[in-house]
Amino acid sequence: MNIIHTQATDKQSTNWGIIFSVIACLAILLLGTWQLQFELAERPEGATFFYQWQLANPTFLSQASAWLGFGFHQLLIWLTIWWAIEKSPRTYTSTLRPVNVVSLIINAVFILLHYIQTAVFYDGIAQDLPSWTAQGTVIMMLFMILAMENRRRGLFFGKKVPFRQEFYRWIRDYHGYAFSFAVIFTFWFHPMIPTWGHLLGFLHVMFVMLQGSLMFTKMHLNKTWIVLNELIVLPHAALIAINQGGNLVYMFALGFLVMFVVTQMHAFKLSRAVKWGVYISFLALIVIVYGFYRRPFEANEVIRIPAIEYLLVFVTYGVWWAYAKVTGGLNRPDHRSKRAIPQEAQPDFISS
Repeated sequence: MNIIHTQATDKQSTNWGIIFSVIACLAILLLGTWQLQFELAERPEGATFFYQWQLANPTFLSQASAWLGFGFHQLLIWLTIWWAIEKSPRTYTSTLRPVNVVSLIINAVFILLHYIQTAVFYDGIAQDLPSWTAQGTVIMMLFMILAMENRRRGLFFGKKVPFRQEFYRWIRDYHGYAFSFAVIFTFWFHPMIPTWGHLLGFLHVMFVMLQGSLMFTKMHLNKTWIVLNELIVLPHAALIAINQGGNLVYMFALGFLVMFVVTQMHAFKLSRAVKWGVYISFLALIVIVYGFYRRPFEANEVIRIPAIEYLLVFVTYGVWWAYAKVTGGLNRPDHRSKRAIPQEAQPDFISS
């Protein structure tokens, strides 16, 4: 562990983590023929929401294997987050600490275990939960990222919303627990299914696991890496929508594209000409889609997802403010200030 700790850099670990994630997704493709032996549940008559990738006749072992995998994976990662926050220096470095190495190993081991669990038992925790729970956890993670990154890139066209510094401290201290729950819950919700939508989904959650394991490294603040983690949800959601049929693909693809245009692309130092080029291109796309392929009044579907995400940012801030007001959390000094570096004081880390 000491050899890895002293020699591995955060960029090297990111590169190897990306390679590992891609190989894991390619391995899922190999499960395609093998999974044909499992009899899957049929959609109940009249059911509006139904998750089709679950066993017709689940067993105690098929369900227990998924829940135990999820439970131990989550608990161990939460322990590494506690270790990093409470026991490690809160400075951002280019080298890995022991906590980073342990977190990376835990995630890699449980990715392999879920692969084996899918091959043997097939089921995920979706057998016991509605599909909207997995979608809800991802939505939570995305709007929390919007709130966190407001200090660096703004929320609307590069303009920053003046949230209180105590709010950012609260997010800083607890977002790791929430994000790890979101991705590990989603990871174990699904069996490792080789559809294109699921493959991109697994690639996304593995990237976020990698990001979480890089806590207190410079790559954890890398703008390009953060935006990439946000953007992968666009093709994933679009492909899942196509698989489900209907016209939801427009809502997901164009909705997440709105968030890139309004917020995410402003993480980078783009010229005014480039920004206006993006704005005009996006508006032209909307005119073409809703002028020739969809009906004009259906253009409202473009703003549904962004409206939910941005609204939840302000709802979260409002709930936090009310709680902090009641408990005396406003104007409270940061009890970790002696060993913490505020994010706004960090340099901009962008891959060269």
